[in-house]
Amino acid sequence: MLNSNSWLQTTAQRLAANAFVPLTAEIYQAQGYKYVARRTRFEISKFGMAETFFTFAEIPNLMPDVLQQFSNASFRFAKSNKTIPLPCGLFEAVFCFAVAITANLNAQTAAYVRENAPIKHWSAFEMPVVFDLASGGLYYFEKTPFWGGAYYAGFRREIQSNLN
Repeated sequence: MLNSNSWLQTTAQRLAANAFVPLTAEIYQAQGYKYVARRTRFEISKFGMAETFFTFAEIPNLMPDVLQQFSNASFRFAKSNKTIPLPCGLFEAVFCFAVAITANLNAQTAAYVRENAPIKHWSAFEMPVVFDLASGGLYYFEKTPFWGGAYYAGFRREIQSNLN
């Protein structure tokens, strides 16, 4: 079984190499996160500024409802910690990848995260991701829905380039 701290350290280095900057620990540890990183940049494909967040928390006995609560909380955290003061949709977008680190992921939760489309928001996005320490597997929504489908390949590349 992998060690969550060593995996997270390697992941943090990969995020830094991809222009992500860690938030100060005082901001995110009080919210129960092990690590949070943000990248803010202009993206022509997003028609303005894009702020992308990765939040990480260790969650034992992960179940679908807990994963969804974690994703929702991470999305609210990302929106409250964005650096661009414009509202989403006005040349500003927020993307949040909520990464739950767990051991021995059960089949029900694995199927849930792969099969269920993330909640849609106006000019914003949240996607739960699960990293299973026991198998080293990374789980996330693998399909492409019609609405917003143009972005999903990019979201999956973002996950793979930063977490694999």
